[in-house]
Parts: sequence; C-alpha cells; structure tokens
Amino acid sequence: MKHYKAFILFMVAAAISLGSCQKDPQKEVEKGDWNKEKRIISLSFERQAGDASISINADDASRGTIEVTIVNPDLSEPLLIKKMEISYGATASVAAGQTLAFNETTNTAEITVTAATGGASRVYTVSVNPLVENLEGTWEITGMNIFGGTGADYGGVDFVNLFTDASWWNPTTGPAAELDNTLEFVFEGVDDSGCTYGTCTHSAGADGLYADFVWVGSIPDGQTVTDVNYNYRKIPAGESTWKRNYTDGTITFTSADNVTTTCTMVESGTIEYWGKTLTINDNAFKFTGLQSVGSWGPIYDVYDKVVYAPWDFYVQIKKR
Repeated sequence: MKHYKAFILFMVAAAISLGSCQKDPQKEVEKGDWNKEKRIISLSFERQAGDASISINADDASRGTIEVTIVNPDLSEPLLIKKMEISYGATASVAAGQTLAFNETTNTAEITVTAATGGASRVYTVSVNPLVENLEGTWEITGMNIFGGTGADYGGVDFVNLFTDASWWNPTTGPAAELDNTLEFVFEGVDDSGCTYGTCTHSAGADGLYADFVWVGSIPDGQTVTDVNYNYRKIPAGESTWKRNYTDGTITFTSADNVTTTCTMVESGTIEYWGKTLTINDNAFKFTGLQSVGSWGPIYDVYDKVVYAPWDFYVQIKKR
C-alpha cells in the first residue's frame, strides 16, 4: 500500500511539472504571429459578369493578379466594389462599398493587402475585360426558319422558311405579321450570378399585329393539329424581361404572365444539319426542344417539318 501511494504522488507531481512547462495554444492564436496570410479570396464589382479570376504570381509572391469582366464599363468613373473577402485579420487598401479607380489606358488598378502581423504586403493588379452587352438596342425581325421532320435517315428532314408559301397561313395574321415588328432590348444590370438582365419590348409594328401561328395549309390524312403557337410564340408579345447567362450562352425571356422561353443567339454564317443548310444573314435567336406531335409523321410533307415534328426554330433579326 505504501508503494502504491508513493506512485500516485509521483504521478501527480509529474503532471504538475509538465503542465507548468506547456504553452497555452489559445494565447498563441490570440497573439496572431502565425497569421501571415494576405490573400484576396473573392472580389465583385458592380456590373461584373461571372466570378473574378484570382492568382498569385508564381515568380513573385508579393504580387497577384485579378481579372474581372465588366459589362459596358465606363472607366472614366471609379467602379463600385460590391463584395470583397480577404484573409482573416488582414487589411486592404479598399473595401466593399468603396470605389476603385482604373487607368483608362491599361484598364488596370491596384489593391494592396497586408497580413494581420503587419509584415510584408501583396499588391494585386486588377484588370478589367470589357463586355459590351450587344443585345441592347432595337432589332428588326427579318425572317423565320424551321428545321424539322421525321425519318432523318431517309431524307425526311430539312430547313423550311415559314414564308415560302402564303397558303400555309392566314395572309393577315400568319408569321408575315411580324416582319414589321421590332424588339427593343434595354440593359438594366448584372445579377449576383453574373447574368445580364433587362426588359424587352416587342412592338407590333405599323399593322399592329402579332403572328397567330395556326396552320391553314393542306393537312395529311389522319392529322388534326393546326394551332402551333405553343412552338412558335417564343418571343413574348408586348413587354417582357430577359436574362442572359454568359456561362451557357442562353437568353431567357419571361413574359408578363410569367411564361419563360429560352434561346441562344446565333451569329451570321451557315448552319448545316443532316446535309441541309441555312444561312443566317445577320443574327438569329435559336429556340430548341420544340414539341412534336409524335415520333413518326407524314414524312416528306412540309406539314411534317413545320407542324408535326419541328426541331429548331430560328427567328432571324437585324439590329437597327
């Protein structure tokens, strides 16, 4: 028993001795000598599209580079910083809510970040890549084309100009009613996801009409569908809003009654599907994923391509 008590006393004394030599980790954290970080973690300006690209120079750790894309920038005025995150405890020469002035010749500015220890700093060069939102402005509708049909392997598909035969539609309210229509896009800003957005006014033109896409041409035996507004009333009539996603290239319209349609913008050139070609003269909105009546229709008939099984819809446009 005496030996046991002596052992316990020895262990207690050893623990006290070790404890008296041990550093308090909390004091080390509070002192902050460990924190030499001086990074810009994220940065966002007003009218910025997408995320900033941030890196530290490989050959000089005291320098860093940041690239941002700004929509319709006016660098004669400083840019407002919407969000900015830096290393814990560090300080920077500017902060969120403040502005940063850029050199109009080089499109660059500098931000200096100093670590919590107050030691060496890192200077980031911020470069602006200008992005002009080319949707902004007034556009004329100049044409409408469909690619569609069943039996692609048997030559059943093709491009069709909706104005090729006047007998396909009502002469007053068919697609031709939109050839005097205009689309006025107003750019309003950039959202938190880096998408540009604004309003679109689809004006009816001098005739005051929008197209009513109801097929009045010949109908193959066994077919009954004639009203195809669900496929071709893609650009809302009157007032709508738009959002452009530069990551996937889509433009989304939202009508006044909250119906959304999505397209991509096609530049001038020639498009080829299954050996068939379409010429885009200026620009076009391309709408895909159109609804088919069935999987196998009246092959080779124009009804098959336009009504029964349309694939893609191109609204050709030209900027004023």
